[in-house]
Amino acid sequence: MRPEVGIMGATKLAVVGTGAWGVVIASQIASQERAVTLVARTREEASLLSSTRRSPRVPGMALPDSLRVSADLQDAISTASIVVMVVPAQSMRRNFGLVTPHLVPGAVVVSATKGLEIATGLRMTEVIASFTGNAHPICALSGPNLAAEIAAGKPASSVVACIDDRVGNLVQSVLSTPAWRIYRHHDVIGVELGGALKNVIALAIGIAEGLEAGENAKAALITRGLAEMSRLGQALGGEALTFAGLAGLGDLVATCSSPLSRNRTFGLRLARGERMADLIDTSGSVSEGVPTTRAALQVASRLGVELPITALLGEVIDGTLDPREAGARLLGRQAGLERVD
Repeated sequence: MRPEVGIMGATKLAVVGTGAWGVVIASQIASQERAVTLVARTREEASLLSSTRRSPRVPGMALPDSLRVSADLQDAISTASIVVMVVPAQSMRRNFGLVTPHLVPGAVVVSATKGLEIATGLRMTEVIASFTGNAHPICALSGPNLAAEIAAGKPASSVVACIDDRVGNLVQSVLSTPAWRIYRHHDVIGVELGGALKNVIALAIGIAEGLEAGENAKAALITRGLAEMSRLGQALGGEALTFAGLAGLGDLVATCSSPLSRNRTFGLRLARGERMADLIDTSGSVSEGVPTTRAALQVASRLGVELPITALLGEVIDGTLDPREAGARLLGRQAGLERVD
């Protein structure tokens, strides 16, 4: 029998990751007078965040006074009944490996990371489960969540997916705020893949924007991109309708249309002739859509799933195909019956 995961009023949380999304999630939780610790990477970072109550990754937002910041991983995790992982997808395995020894029995783990592990093609909840097995309930949080807008108090919605309704109810209640509406879902696979694969399509949209392809072209890319997302998602066990929801279409629209989107901006700059190395230098990291593109193509090849937009994007990312030529090749494909499944 699984141990209890915490009493609603006394639930303690730890948020691992001090990127913009991690800081915003922790602040949202703290704003509801819940006990939460934001886990920093170093003592220096923890001290800076604690003393200034500001994060350089979220300009203009003050950290709630009640939000505790600490670099003591053992202390933060060993007292938490819910642990939210908000780290880059390609470092999830390393970071969660450090977290695992300190998890209390029955603690819930929530992945708020959107991406696929390039070495294995695994979703983030699968990476987490490779450490925990069935010992801990695991949830996936996704949706149209531009961190800067939520930090500014603008209304937003997300979806938390879990196969255990009781756990899903708990996480939904703990994360919800008056302006941040959390829905529940049971399709963990579909919710995670929607959040990961939309970054790929957002890169393509950024390239189309950089090439001044026009609104019709971008609308077509979003629509056909959604079809690719759903096709691969179903092949991996997700449900088609999930991709019409917040974690699919909702996240796709937000990421493809907003200048706040890192993936869209990355594609835009790529189309304007910037080299990948320069983009990484000025951005500080690779856009999550880049490794996810490569991981998605590996998974699709294994399953025999066709992803024409993603395949061409992969060649652009690798530097073997000019963005304009990619557009021409996409338009040159034989048009057949439109399918959305």
